[in-house]
Amino acid sequence: MSTAAAPVVAVTVLEDRAQVTRRGTLAVAAGQQRVVIEGVSPVLVDKTLLCVATGARVLDARCERYVAPWRDPDGASTALAATLHTERIEVRAALAAAESRVVAAANESSALDELLGAALTDLAVAATRGVTLADAAARLGELDAAAAAARVRRAEAALAALAANASLTRLEARLMRVLAQAGDDAARIVVDLVAEQAGEAVVECRYVVPGAAWRPYHRAQLSGPGTGGVEGGDVGVAWETTACVWQATGEDWLAADLTFSLERASLGITPPELADDELRTRRRPDTVTVEAREHEQQTTGLGASGPREVPGIDDGGLGLVLRGARPVSVHADGAPHRVPVGGWTSPAELALIAIPLRSPWVHVRARLTNRGALPILAGPVDLILAAGYVGRAEIGFVAPGERVDLGFGPEADVRVHRDEVRTREDAGLLGGWNVQTVRVALRLSNLGRAARHVAVTERVPVSEVEQVEIVTAPEGAYPLDEIGALQITARQIDDKGLVTWQVSLPAHARRVVTLEYKIRSKSGVAGV
Repeated sequence: MSTAAAPVVAVTVLEDRAQVTRRGTLAVAAGQQRVVIEGVSPVLVDKTLLCVATGARVLDARCERYVAPWRDPDGASTALAATLHTERIEVRAALAAAESRVVAAANESSALDELLGAALTDLAVAATRGVTLADAAARLGELDAAAAAARVRRAEAALAALAANASLTRLEARLMRVLAQAGDDAARIVVDLVAEQAGEAVVECRYVVPGAAWRPYHRAQLSGPGTGGVEGGDVGVAWETTACVWQATGEDWLAADLTFSLERASLGITPPELADDELRTRRRPDTVTVEAREHEQQTTGLGASGPREVPGIDDGGLGLVLRGARPVSVHADGAPHRVPVGGWTSPAELALIAIPLRSPWVHVRARLTNRGALPILAGPVDLILAAGYVGRAEIGFVAPGERVDLGFGPEADVRVHRDEVRTREDAGLLGGWNVQTVRVALRLSNLGRAARHVAVTERVPVSEVEQVEIVTAPEGAYPLDEIGALQITARQIDDKGLVTWQVSLPAHARRVVTLEYKIRSKSGVAGV
């Protein structure tokens, strides 16, 4: 039986597992022989083990597991652990003795201090009565010397206790390391070969291990003179897609070719369970209850077709395969490693977007196109400007050629302030309509030296029942007379209730936009 060196040369990482390929060249003799490959993952799935050979024929391949100090094959670590156990008992005894000496010295020092205080009190009382003690000075000197010696013994015992405690801490840490090494689970692959003649053979083993996963992670760097909403110059975004991989399989992948696959081999094995749909009838209530709710518009394009957060990987059902640009090393420490798998560059259109209902900031939006050959997978995006990292965003599934919207943080020179006033007129006793009037005022200020153009968006509710109506006042119906602020009235309203103003802000200027709408509900409607 001989030991062969077969390092990990390639790994295909799936969403929740990995397929590992080991390959090694060894010298074989004519006839049957056994080859052992050490250091494989102990969590190897046995039924997935497959070994092939060039220059020889594989008769059998299996995985053997054992518990042994595989970092110390001679078993010295087990003996060292026993020695450290004995030494720890001795150090604990020394620590206990030192702590006892500290307590005894503290009690002795305290008692001598009390005795010295009592002696000084007696001398003071005797002096008030005119009594003189001939040997008082000698006795006080003895007490002072005894108290000083007790304090020295107390300090020495405290230092000894500290040293014993530090020694015990170091010894326990060393013992933990030795026990961790001595108790590692280890595994080996045993391959039985038969060769027609002596020579060299190449053995390749493939197997699947759990404890490995990957997720897409992106990086977008905005460059060019057009940052911050200033028009002019070419603006571009350098997009880089990386695979964030981590593994705790018990074996390190050193200088291996990594492939990241989205194939789901376990799907389709078990059909979904069918359940009965029960239909029930109920009496129509006399009162209509309505409620306001938030609804996120799901539209195609602009990278908004997929969910914002997904537990797995959203690949649109394509089963993509991404390959690393170069061999990398991923240690079995559970730490994330980012591997570049693709990238491209696209020109970008910059704009300033303000949605005061959701955010008090004016944000820089970059609109670009996916110019890669593959779609962008849903995941986080690191946002980079010329000054460095500015934040992180989430992106959905984006097909090739589809447009993408990315926000690169707020524009510091532009400020927006939102005011909302609501008034209500209830219906009378004879019925009618309840009317709630909503007035919104948005004030924008440009503190910079350059002109800015801001797209301001506000929302008007959309009714889904006939008992509730939304009436939007015409442009300029809610005028505001503010000094130094020009009111913008031109606007656009879509069928989803989104109202948009295009506001031009000169340097050091202020603008105001207003919106007024009424929510009319019939008597008997609750919740509005």
